[in-house]
Amino acid sequence: MVKIKTRARGEEGAAAVEFALIVGVLAMLIFGMLQFGLAFFQLQNLRAATREGARVGAVGAPVDDGTPNSITARVQAASGISTSFGSSLFVKSVTGATQTTVTGSSKPCAEVNGVTPDSVIAGVDLSSQSLPAGLRDIFTVDIPLLPTINLRASQVEGEFRCES
Repeated sequence: MVKIKTRARGEEGAAAVEFALIVGVLAMLIFGMLQFGLAFFQLQNLRAATREGARVGAVGAPVDDGTPNSITARVQAASGISTSFGSSLFVKSVTGATQTTVTGSSKPCAEVNGVTPDSVIAGVDLSSQSLPAGLRDIFTVDIPLLPTINLRASQVEGEFRCES
């Protein structure tokens, strides 16, 4: 009987030591998932906003005149981000395999030289320096002890077929 009590006393702090060894890894996983989830949510938010901008350019609703300014304003409003995107927002007109950047007061689905574009693309360049600082930071996921995950190496685009 004495022998059993002696063995039990030797394992009294084992659970605390095991917890101390695993708590760092557990915290890293939890905070990494939270940070990646936030970045993924914002990426999906931008995808929805660019689709909305492309829809405005393709339809040219009476409220929105379908110019690049109204398209970028709609993307800005749909994203829910109050800071201006600046030159990181772009609008393109697609004819066949050719993409043309649309600026000024021209409409992306307007006929040019007798050719009507097939679709309109609205997008955000995530690698642009004019991207708001909050977004630049969100798209870089930095988890301790792991390499940095950079989601800023691409563009987020929405495309809609031009309506006549």
